[in-house]
Amino acid sequence: MAKSTDIEKGSDNSSSATPSLASIQKSTSDHNVPFIPATLTVSGLRYEITIKDQPTEGKKSLFKKVPNIQRALLSDIAAKARPGRVLAIMGPSGSGKTTLLDLLADRQARNLGKIQGDILLNDVPVKDYGSIRKRLIGYVTQEDDFIETLTVLETLTFAAKLRLPRTMSNKDKMEKVHAVMQELNLTHIKDTKVGGAVIRGISGGEKRRVTIGIELLSSPSVLLLDEPTSGLSATDALNVANAIKELSTKGRTVILTVHQPRSDIYELFDDLLLLSQGKVVYFGKAQSAAAYFEGLGHECPVGWNVADYFYARKISFSAEANMSQISVDLITLHQDTPSNEGSSSSTEDFAKKYADYVATNPQAYLTQLLKEHESASEKVERDALLSKYKKEYTSEYATTTFTQTMLITQRSLTNLARHPTIFQASVVIHIIFALVVGSLFSGLKDRPEMGATSFNMSISLFFITSFLATMTFSAMPQFIIERSLFLRERAAGMYRTSAYFAAKTIVETLSYTILSVVFVVITYFLIGLKGSLIYYFVSVSVFVNVALSLIAAIGAGAENSEVGMSILSLINTMAMLFSGFIVSRSDIPRGWIWAFWASYYQWAFSGLLDNEFSDGSAKGTATLMYYGMDQLEWLTKWRAVLILLGYYILFRVIGLLLLLAKRA
Repeated sequence: MAKSTDIEKGSDNSSSATPSLASIQKSTSDHNVPFIPATLTVSGLRYEITIKDQPTEGKKSLFKKVPNIQRALLSDIAAKARPGRVLAIMGPSGSGKTTLLDLLADRQARNLGKIQGDILLNDVPVKDYGSIRKRLIGYVTQEDDFIETLTVLETLTFAAKLRLPRTMSNKDKMEKVHAVMQELNLTHIKDTKVGGAVIRGISGGEKRRVTIGIELLSSPSVLLLDEPTSGLSATDALNVANAIKELSTKGRTVILTVHQPRSDIYELFDDLLLLSQGKVVYFGKAQSAAAYFEGLGHECPVGWNVADYFYARKISFSAEANMSQISVDLITLHQDTPSNEGSSSSTEDFAKKYADYVATNPQAYLTQLLKEHESASEKVERDALLSKYKKEYTSEYATTTFTQTMLITQRSLTNLARHPTIFQASVVIHIIFALVVGSLFSGLKDRPEMGATSFNMSISLFFITSFLATMTFSAMPQFIIERSLFLRERAAGMYRTSAYFAAKTIVETLSYTILSVVFVVITYFLIGLKGSLIYYFVSVSVFVNVALSLIAAIGAGAENSEVGMSILSLINTMAMLFSGFIVSRSDIPRGWIWAFWASYYQWAFSGLLDNEFSDGSAKGTATLMYYGMDQLEWLTKWRAVLILLGYYILFRVIGLLLLLAKRA
C-alpha cells in the first residue's frame, strides 16, 4: 500500500494554491460578461443504465423473456477541480470518461439513466443554477462541426450574437470575439474559411481552437473538453494543449478527457483522475501519480512516458532484446484475469486499493481538497458576480426566438450562396435537365393506341414531378450533416429547436421554389404546355417542397443518411407507383386504393392534369376520362394545391417533433 506521502511525490508543475478572485478578475477581460471562478466537486457519483441481461449458454431460450438489469457505468466517483488548474481524466476505452463529462455538463446521459451522488459548483448543486448552468459550464465535444463556407470571424460572430446577452451592444460583442481570437491565437486566420469536406480551410488544430473559442464567448467558469487532442497531428495537439493550459492560468477550471497523451502534453496537466471500468483508480496531482503506483509495487521505468506507463501493469526486462516489454495492461484488466503471482490484480483491486488509501490516509489529496471551502469574503464576492451574471442572462436563451431565426436564416443563406455544391450546382443541373426534358418531350408524338388522349403531355407532366421529387434526394446527406451541428449548438443553449427549424424551412422553401420555377419556365415553353403558367409555378413549387419536407422529417429521425435514404426511397417509390399514371385510379385494386389517396404524387399529378386538359376540348376530356378525373368533379386544381400544402405542413410538423425528441 502506498504511504500517505507517496501520492505527493514528484514536482508539481503549478502552484497548488487557487488563484485569488481579485487576480482572476484582473486578468480576465469580460466585456460586460462577468466571469465567476468556480470549483467543481464530484462526490459519490454513480450512474446506472438499464440493459438486457445476457443469459448463459445453457439458459438461452428463444421464447423466454430476457429480464432487464442495472449496469453501473460509473461507481462512487469523487474528485475536485479548482480554478487555475487542468484536471485530466484518463483511462482506457469504455472506462467512463465521456460519460462522466456528459454528466458534469448536464447533457443527455443524465436523462437516459439513473444518477446518484452530488455535482457541486462552488459548493452549490449544479441544478440549483437553473438555466444559466449551461453558460457557467462550457462543453467542447470531440466533433468540430462548422458551416464550412464561413470564415473564422463569421463563425465566432454568429455564436457571439446568439450566446452573449441581448443587453450587450454589438460593439462589445465584437470586442469579445476579437479578445477570444487573440486569446486562442486565431487572429491571423480570422478571414480564412473554416473549410470542410468540399472547401479547403484551416487546420484541424485551428478548428479545435475555434470550437473552444465558441464556448469561451460566454465566459464559462468551468471548461469541459472531450478528447481535445484526438485526431490531430503532434504539432496541432501540442498547440491545442498549450492553449488549454493558458486558459487555466487565467482562472478557469479546466477538465478534459484524454486517452494516452505524449509526455510533453502530460506535463501540462495539474491534476489527474484515472478511471477503469467506471471506477477511480487514482486521483491526485498528475506529477505524483507515478509515485503512487510505485508504492503499489509498479515502478515506472526510467525514460518512460508516464501516460504510457499507466497502461502497463508489469514490465519485464529482456536481456536478449535489451529492452523492457509490456506484459499486461495496468488498468484495463478484466476482473477475472489472474496475475502471474497467483493473486488477483484486477481493475476491481486497483479501485479498492485506492478507496482504502483515501479512507485510511487523512493527508490524501482528495481528503484535503474536500476540506477546502470558500472564505466568507470570497463567498460574498462570488455571490455578487453571480447576481450580476443572472441579470445579464434573464432567460434560458440569450436572444429572442425571432433573433435566433433571423441569424440562422442569414447564416444558411450565406452558406447557400457560397457553397459550390449545395445551390449553385443544383441550379446548373436543373437547367441542363430542363433543357433535356423539354427537348425530349417536344418531339414526342401521341401514340395511336392511346386514341384521343394526349400521351405526350400526360407523360411529360408525370416525368416533371418525378424528376423534381427525385432531385430533392440530394438534400438528405446535407440535412444529416447539418443536424449534427444543430444538436451541438442546441445542447450549448444557443437557440431553440423551433428557431432552427423555422430558419431551415424558410431557406429550403425559398431555394427549392427558385429551382422549381427555373425548371418549369424552360420545360413549359419547350414542351408546349397550354395550361396556366402561374398554376404550374405554384403547383410544382408546392409539390417539390412537400418532397423536401418529407426528407426533412425522415432526416430528423434517421440515425444516418444511409438509413434515411432507404426509408425515403421506399416511400417515394410507393407514392410514385400509386400516382395514378402508371396504373389509373379506376384500375387500382380496391385493397390498394388507400395508397392512391395517400400518395402526394397523386395530388400533384391530378392538379396538373386538370390545369392542362380542362379546356373542354375532345382530347382534353378524353385524357381526364382515361385517368379517372372525370369522376372527381370536386377535385379542382386549386384544391389539389391546398391538399399538397396540408402535406407540406404535416411533414414539417413531424420533422419538428422528431428534432425536439432528438438527443445530442
